[in-house]
Amino acid sequence: MKKKIITYTSIVLGIFVLLTTYLSMVGIETEKFNNQIQNLVKQKNDKFDVSLKKIKLTLDPLNFKVNVKTIDAKITFKNKPIELEYIQTQISLNSLIKNQLVASQIEISTKPILLKNFVSFIRSINNRPELFILERFIKKGYLIADLKFNIDEFGVFKNDYKVNGLLKEGEISVFKKNKIEKINFIFNIEENNFNFKDISFDTNNINFLSDRLDINKDKKNYLLEGSLRNKKSVLNDQILQVIKLKYPQIDLINTEFESKNDFTFNINDKFKVKNLSINSSIFINNSQLKRNNLIDKNIIEINEFIDLKDHEIKASYANKKLSIEGKGQVKIQNKFELTNYKVNNNGSNLNLVSNIELSELDIKNQNLIKEYLPKTKDTLNFKDHKIKINYQDNILTFEGFGQIKFEKELNQIKYLLSTKDQKYNFKTDLNVNDTPIKLDFINYKKNKNLNSQLKITGNYNKKFGLDFKKISLLSKNNSLIVNDLKIDRNNKLVKVDKIVLDYFDKDDLKNKFIINRTKNNNYELNGSFLNADPIITSLLESKHDQQLNIFKENIKLSLNVSDVYLDNNNVIKNLKGKLQIIDNKVNQADISALFDNNKNISFSINNKDDEKITTLFSSKAKPFVKRYKFIKGFEDSDQGYLDFYSSKKNGILKSKLTIDNFKVKEIPALAKILSLASLQGIADLLTGEGIRFTDFEMNFTNKGKLMTIDELYAIGPAISILIEGYIEEDNLISLKGTLVPATTINRSIASIPLIGDLLVGKKVGEGVFGVSFKVKGPPKKLETTVNPIKTLTPRFITRTLEKIKKN
Repeated sequence: MKKKIITYTSIVLGIFVLLTTYLSMVGIETEKFNNQIQNLVKQKNDKFDVSLKKIKLTLDPLNFKVNVKTIDAKITFKNKPIELEYIQTQISLNSLIKNQLVASQIEISTKPILLKNFVSFIRSINNRPELFILERFIKKGYLIADLKFNIDEFGVFKNDYKVNGLLKEGEISVFKKNKIEKINFIFNIEENNFNFKDISFDTNNINFLSDRLDINKDKKNYLLEGSLRNKKSVLNDQILQVIKLKYPQIDLINTEFESKNDFTFNINDKFKVKNLSINSSIFINNSQLKRNNLIDKNIIEINEFIDLKDHEIKASYANKKLSIEGKGQVKIQNKFELTNYKVNNNGSNLNLVSNIELSELDIKNQNLIKEYLPKTKDTLNFKDHKIKINYQDNILTFEGFGQIKFEKELNQIKYLLSTKDQKYNFKTDLNVNDTPIKLDFINYKKNKNLNSQLKITGNYNKKFGLDFKKISLLSKNNSLIVNDLKIDRNNKLVKVDKIVLDYFDKDDLKNKFIINRTKNNNYELNGSFLNADPIITSLLESKHDQQLNIFKENIKLSLNVSDVYLDNNNVIKNLKGKLQIIDNKVNQADISALFDNNKNISFSINNKDDEKITTLFSSKAKPFVKRYKFIKGFEDSDQGYLDFYSSKKNGILKSKLTIDNFKVKEIPALAKILSLASLQGIADLLTGEGIRFTDFEMNFTNKGKLMTIDELYAIGPAISILIEGYIEEDNLISLKGTLVPATTINRSIASIPLIGDLLVGKKVGEGVFGVSFKVKGPPKKLETTVNPIKTLTPRFITRTLEKIKKN
């Protein structure tokens, strides 16, 4: 009996072992559970539709579970098919016996499926925020994936899922204007970690490669860490915007570059990127920088596009701060030069420091420079310059030193120029050796070969004008210094605090004086020497009572100068006086001085009741009269005085000029009259030479361009002249008068044939006392008529006798 029991037991055990071995190794296929699986899926998500083939069951005796596997299954979700290579899971024997499928782990291996469909499927199983974000970004692509899901005893999916796979030809759009396409990578996804490797993708025609990208969840944020590199590619505006390198001040185009980058950043469930950090090594093969508007093309002949090549750059971006350090070559005009630079950015502010060595640079010459350095060329050539460029707080600064060529030789120069909001600050230190400097307003001219040092500090604003803090020009025996000079945008003088001048002028005369602003617009001129010759010449040669048109405000000026040159041979002493300039006109003046022999000179201007009265008296006429071209050959410089008086009211100027007790050898006879300048000039009246005059008196009226000569009378040892008429400037001359030998008044001489020869080229008959003449016509086509006269008018005789008695 025992043997039978043992035998039956052995048989049963053997059958059990064989059956267990068979079920474990071979298993069985059945469709019995298909409906249950489909119903189970429907219970989880009624939008799922599962198509299954036979299910293969294999026994896991050690764990009291059954391995369930099916191949070529298909899941349809919202009409989106997902074809699977297999589905595999484990079911407890207890649930199998009870005819209820309760799986603890599910493994799925897919065939190539659309990426977007796959993410939608995963979301239906576990609707995580990151999956929602990922689905929004995806445009196309396909993948092959292996998935593992764990299920608790209640049939609920746990969060410890794992997804591994391969993505091909993906495309996503993270930013509005930037697509990432041709995406390929291997991935490994777990609950809070996304790991990618062997990544490649294209964006904006740039191919990028990455060894890794890790995404880790931190509460509601996701931290992305990875590396990125690219081979030679062309950079564009979209990429610059994405990596926060696009600024209106720096406009890069046609940039061919290579780079290696490590980055980290956070992205939240609202798709906002935070805490972006990038460390990059960049090599720019070629690029072009568009010229900044702060660099005025009318000053620097700079190319529209500045060429860059072979630049090695280290860049980092973190906490909204950008830092760039690099070096390479730059071509501003015709040649590539070495440069290095550092760029720092905080928010929208950009700071840049760059050093560049320029072997040559051409700058357009400016009218202001040519006015004072008249021999300079249209283009100034800079040689061997070291320049530092600094851009900070919207202020662009150029600082450098080197050499500059004005004509043939090179001159040393240091300079600083900064710009902000159309305001230019400047500072320069220049050696001027090979070119003349010309300052007409002070009659100064530096000889070509005289070494000089020019320093200028100030600023320029298009709204307010020029503000010179200091100007100094120093050379051997010459010193010109100006402090705090302001000129408005209309080139009018606003103020100057101090001018110190000590120099020899173009006439080789010494000038040494100081102008100080005492308060507001009150000034003092004190000095030892002043050459007034250019000032007097300018006043006498001007045609009208012109405004100075150089002062913005009304000013008062007091004068105190020891020696004042009227010309090279005439000096006055102890010049003292005051001037008041209102609306750019001398409104009040009271000036006096002495000649060596205590003869005096005085000048005054007074305004009262809308009448302007001007007087000038000089004990010596020669320093003033000899300036007129029609008067030549003074004899005795100590003889003769000049007395001038004028009254101006309602635009009408009435004047009287008297020059007495002087002698000249040559004065032209019979042509046209010069208008006087400050004295309203004496017009050319006579042509020819050889006639001598000792006295001159002229009464005349000016109104606009018309000068009316009420009476012009001149007397000499040989002849006397009486003239009246008018001169319309640049239009018409109309004069008439009488010319006779002075001695014919007492009939001591009957005729003087020589006078007729001079006037009409022929002798006049005996008994003729003189001639009458008329001059009329445009200045260049004057017509002259001359007629002998035998009887003189009482007026002429009276005026001549007055002069004879006076002499």
